[in-house]
Amino acid sequence: MPLKIAVLVKQVPDHEARVEVRAEQQLDVENRFVCSFFDEIAMEAALALQQAHAGSEVVALAAGGRRATDALRRAIAMGIDKVEQLGDETLEAADSLLVAQVLAARLKVLAPDLILAGKQAGHDDQAAVGPMVAQLLGVAHASAVVSIAVDDAGGVTLGRKVEGEVWTLKGPLPVLVTAEKGLAEPHVPVVTRVMKAMKAKIETIPLGQLSPDGAGAATRVKRLRYLPPPTRPPVTMITNDFPENVAELVRRLQGSGVL
Repeated sequence: MPLKIAVLVKQVPDHEARVEVRAEQQLDVENRFVCSFFDEIAMEAALALQQAHAGSEVVALAAGGRRATDALRRAIAMGIDKVEQLGDETLEAADSLLVAQVLAARLKVLAPDLILAGKQAGHDDQAAVGPMVAQLLGVAHASAVVSIAVDDAGGVTLGRKVEGEVWTLKGPLPVLVTAEKGLAEPHVPVVTRVMKAMKAKIETIPLGQLSPDGAGAATRVKRLRYLPPPTRPPVTMITNDFPENVAELVRRLQGSGVL
């Protein structure tokens, strides 16, 4: 059974990138960005389903400006040939609901059988956009999915990881699932695919053409300020030999009011 599959991807700061709070409203992030890890799992799962179901089509969607195109180039490098950029830099400060509205507006036109997304973004870990998109589209949703099987009758069987167990869910398409580790193992793109991705022309769809509900309005959630993590208190090393070090530790804990 051929499938129409859509994958939602996002560009996030590299976990090793330098991040500093310059002011309450200014965050300085080193220019090192990568496609969100869970989104790469979703892309790999989509490619596996495409291979298993002859004639299937896969499209990757990203909402945002230049950084969104970087995530889409990663999708092309991994083997997804059709990609679309939705909106522009104005979405960089958008909340999860507005991003979900933009994605849902395009998905209503594409009408995919299966929508894949990462369990959560690699920077804020909100895990909000996927379920919001499903709600806006009025389709079923399953999170933390570790296995997907689609039968020829249009039914889908999902394995969902819940507190160390895997629950089996069954239902009809369409459905939106968010990928958990174990669903697929992202491969490293070959050099030729990376070169193709760098030269590929990314189709951009302006917000005005999407006309999602609420697009153009002020985002509902506003960031008030950034706060750096608290300064770590000094560490005192107790160098006495055993058992004197235990007695010294107890004395210090009593002196600080812990004991």
